[in-house]
Parts: sequence; C-alpha cells; structure tokens
Amino acid sequence: MSSPVNPALLATPGLFEVVFEGVPDAILVADSDERIMLVNRNAETLFGYSRTELIGRPLAMLVPGRFRDSHVRHIAAFHAHPQARPMGAGRDLYGLRKDGSEIPIEIGLNPIETPVGIITVASIIDITERQRAEEPQRQKAALIDSAEDAILIKSLDGIVRSWNPGAQSLLGYRAEEIIGQPVTRLLPADRQDEESMIIARIKDGQRVDHFETVRRHKDGSNLDVSLTISPIRNRAGLVIGASKIMRDTSERKRKEDDLRRSNLELQQINKELDEFVYTASHDLRAPLTAVSALAQWILDDDNTLAAESRDRLALILGRIERMKRLLNDIRAYARAGRLAEVSGPPMTAAALVADIVTTSHVPTGFLVRCDSSMEVVEVTRVPLQQIFHNLIGNAIKHHDSAAGNVEISVDSTSALSYRFSVTDDGPGIPEQYRQSVFEMFKTLKPRDEVEGSGMGLALVRKLVGRMGGQCGVEAALPRGARFWFDWPRSGQPTVGAT
Repeated sequence: MSSPVNPALLATPGLFEVVFEGVPDAILVADSDERIMLVNRNAETLFGYSRTELIGRPLAMLVPGRFRDSHVRHIAAFHAHPQARPMGAGRDLYGLRKDGSEIPIEIGLNPIETPVGIITVASIIDITERQRAEEPQRQKAALIDSAEDAILIKSLDGIVRSWNPGAQSLLGYRAEEIIGQPVTRLLPADRQDEESMIIARIKDGQRVDHFETVRRHKDGSNLDVSLTISPIRNRAGLVIGASKIMRDTSERKRKEDDLRRSNLELQQINKELDEFVYTASHDLRAPLTAVSALAQWILDDDNTLAAESRDRLALILGRIERMKRLLNDIRAYARAGRLAEVSGPPMTAAALVADIVTTSHVPTGFLVRCDSSMEVVEVTRVPLQQIFHNLIGNAIKHHDSAAGNVEISVDSTSALSYRFSVTDDGPGIPEQYRQSVFEMFKTLKPRDEVEGSGMGLALVRKLVGRMGGQCGVEAALPRGARFWFDWPRSGQPTVGAT
C-alpha cells in the first residue's frame, strides 16, 4: 500500500508554480469565455509572447485566421461535452506566433471544475521536428499511391503487406482482399517455383531487375509483366522484406509480336519480289536477243536497204542494247541481298581496286589510282567489288573530257567502320541533285548521251545499306565529285542493318 501524501508538501508555498513551470509542454489555462488566465514559460517561448501580453487576451489570438471558424466549432463541441481529449487528431492544426509565422501543433484539452466555473487547461506540443522527420515517409507514400505501376511489399515468408492502387488496377484485387495473403496467389500454376528463387535472392541482399514473367489477374487471366524487386532492411541492416514494382508489358509484347510478324511478312514479300524481278529481267533477255539478231540479219543480208532504213535499224539495235543493260542492272539490284553476303579471300583494298581496273575498260587518258591508305586495309572481294566497279565506272563515264583522274582512299579513324571515297576531277554534281542521284533510273544526262540505266548508284546504296552503312556525294576541290560510303570493319552487317 502506498503512503499518503505529506500534507506539509502540498502546503509548500509556490509548489503549483514550480510544477506548472516545470512541465515540458507549453501550458495555457483559459476561462469559460476562452480568455487566457495563465501561461507557463514554455508557452511564452513557443508563441513568442510574454505572459503579460497573453493573460486576459482571447485564446483565438493564437489561432491562424484560416482555422478560426473550425476552432470556434471545436471549442463549442468541447464545452457542450467537457472531457479530456486531444484536439486536431487526424487533421493539420497550427498555432500563430507573434511574428506571424505558423507552427504545427498538437493540443490536449482538460476541463477542470472550479467554484467559478469550468476552466480549460491546454497542453500544447510543437510537432515541427516530428513532421520534418515524417515528411520523407509521407512523400514516399504519396508517390506509391499515385504510381501507375503496381507496387507491393511482402515479408520474407511471401505474405503481402502493402498494396497500392496501381496494383489493384493491374491485378484486380482490392487491398483488403490481398493484404495478408501469400503472394503466390498471383502466380500461375506453372510459375510457382519463381517465388522461392526470388525470395532466396532477396534474402541474400540481391536486387532482381526487369524480370520478365507472367502473373495472374483476379479474373483468372494471365498478364505479361516486368518485375523489379528490392530487399527492405531494418535499422540494423538485416533484410526483413521486399518491395516489388510490377509493370504490365502485355501491350509491348503484343506490339513486338506484331512487328516480328510484319517483318517476317515483309522479308518474304521482298524475297518474292526480288525473285520475280530477277526472273522477269532474265526471261526478257531472250526475246530482246532474238529481235536484235533479226535486225542484225536484215542489215547484213539486205544490201538494197535505203540509208534511212539502215539508220533506223541501227537505232533499234542501240535501244535493244540499252534495254539489255537495264535488265542486267535490274537483275543485279534484285540480287543485292545475296550480293551483300560477304565472301572471298581477304585482300587489301588497294589490291581489290587494282583487280577491278585490270578487268574493266579504262579509256586511254584516264588514271585510276589508290591512296596509300588503301594498302593497309584488309577487305573481302564480295560485295565491295560491285560497289567500287560502279563508282569508278561512273566517275569515268560521266567525265566531261577525254582524260581525267580517279582517286580511291579510305578514312580509318572510326573504331567501327571505314569510310571509302572515290574522287574524280570531272564536272561534279550540283547540290540539288546529290540526293536524287542515288534513286533508281536517275541520270543527269539524257540516256542517248551516256551509256547507263540509272541503276548503278541505287545498287551502291542498297548494298551499303544492307551492311548497315550510309553513302553520299559531295563536291571535290578544285572540281569534281567525291562519292563516299561507310563499311563495317568486321566485314559483316551491323546490328539492325536491312
């Protein structure tokens, strides 16, 4: 049994003031009219007023203007049923300091009956530091709640402990339906083993990034998802759970499948088109050859033909030869996919160009030479031979004089590719035509003035593109044109090349 309180202690002068001032909270005592009767030192410090400035003043002076209407309602409710209660629970409550600033507070109200009526003792706590400490958690909670991705927390025994609105939207379960349930409820029957693997990695402190898998919706359907799972640690650094971010990848997978099917269909269409063009151009040569032979027989055997008729037959033969060249070029263009398959023994780029010059018709007066840079670059013959043959042939064919120079060089500064150049000293190509010359059937001169079908540069662009490179043309100094193209150092098509 406890001992009774010593009456002498209760009668000690100033005991009330000592206790009142020693309370760690700010204390305000107000009468039934809500006027301040007493304050302690901590109240002066909290609100910035001296007690002489507070005593006798209305309690409302310490309430910010935006809260005064609700303050009146709460005080009225308190006086209607006076009992000890916290004020401001579940809502923000602020006090107004003398300097006009606001401070977040919590208030405990205690009614005390006295001979002159009920007085109210208000115990006030400044919660600024607590709010500051809780702010990061509030921000995290707000981010999780507003996230479109599904975010959940589970314990190490695989029980769901937290479930955000994004998870409900993705998987159909409300938080109260799934919290406390095993996370395996979300796994299809054939994926149950994944959970033990994930938990083992989490316990080991590892993070699981972008794990592509399948999860089950509340309605029983399966969803393609990507998971990122991170361990949750306590203050001691021990792993106590895992946070999981789940993103729906169903639409992306559908698009990838559609794109894959479209690419396969397009490849098949292109293959069939190339085969058709190749076959058609090949088959058309036979009747052209027959017509050419017939026209030549007439010229050779009929000596009675008038000169005008002979000229017309010669014109027909010329047109037939042009058509044969066009068919040859179309067939080569259709074969470009197969031509882009690298083959042949390794050799220097200079040796490859030398072979092309030896086996091609280079008119007297033209000089084709390689820069010394070409002597140290190793290449394979196919399909570079076709590209150099076309570019060198064009440089000579479209020259504006009976003599000229063609120089081939290479820039090796890129770590991934070579840049080959074929430069001539001819008339050059006006800037407005430097893109269109790579299109099919494009020539800058009438077809009767120069041999060619307008397919050569289109073929060059297709072959270079199949290897993942680019090509172009620019002005050479002091005159002429410089054609260039990029070629992978590996000699193999780069990723994504078509």
